[in-house]
Amino acid sequence: MSDVVAEAAASLYAVPLAEFVASRKALAASAKADGDASAAKEILALRKPTVTAWAMNLTSRDDAGVVANLLGLGARMRAAQARLDARVLTSVRGERDASVAAYVDRVAEVTTAAGAALSASGRDEVRASAIAALADESAAQALASGQLTRSLSYSGFGEVDLSGAVGVTSSGSIMSVLKGGKPDSAPEAESQAQHPSESDDDDDEELTAEELAQAVADAKAAKTAARARRQAEAEVSAAESEMKQVQADLESAEDAARAARKAVVAAQRRLDAARKRLAHPSG
Repeated sequence: MSDVVAEAAASLYAVPLAEFVASRKALAASAKADGDASAAKEILALRKPTVTAWAMNLTSRDDAGVVANLLGLGARMRAAQARLDARVLTSVRGERDASVAAYVDRVAEVTTAAGAALSASGRDEVRASAIAALADESAAQALASGQLTRSLSYSGFGEVDLSGAVGVTSSGSIMSVLKGGKPDSAPEAESQAQHPSESDDDDDEELTAEELAQAVADAKAAKTAARARRQAEAEVSAAESEMKQVQADLESAEDAARAARKAVVAAQRRLDAARKRLAHPSG
């Protein structure tokens, strides 16, 4: 997968959910306008996340700490499981419950701050995803990726099925074309069959000529605006640096003026004293 697709995915899964489809079309149109039809096709194949997945993606970006705590605990638990260390597994039960609860609460808080709400079923999906991340390393990576397309679940044995669960993997592959944890599952066909309704009416993967033209225009306008914004930011930064220098020069000048005034006062006093001695030499 090209850097163009990876960068597009990173940008796409960070946008508000309501803007996902339009943003995907604009990014695909931009890639196509740049002559990269293959990247445009891959971008259009990126799945729109569910509300719960979007909320977890938002949390991965907004609060990496709560995610890191959960993933760190999962790594310790899996290591203990590999060693068949029942003592450690028993000792972390309270920590596990607390970490999962903290993650669910944080996702709900971040979602509310973003102007949305996490339903009771959504909280259940977040909790199931957290448990899957504790149990499976790949699920942990998926949770932390910020590019989930659906929630995760763990049945208590084997690996977590990640078919179609992540927009792009850390290695750059589009997850929807990979098998999940079930060793006998078919690759892409089964993944598509498992999620036949994920493409809504407004989530079409093909662009009409009018949509393409508009998306290209929007992409070009966005690039122009971005360049103008960067130029303005650079000018502001330069002006701020110049202002700081002028203020420093002014402060130095004021310090010098104060020192000069003190010197004048001291010289005047010496002059006055000399004149008195001249006028009254015997005094």
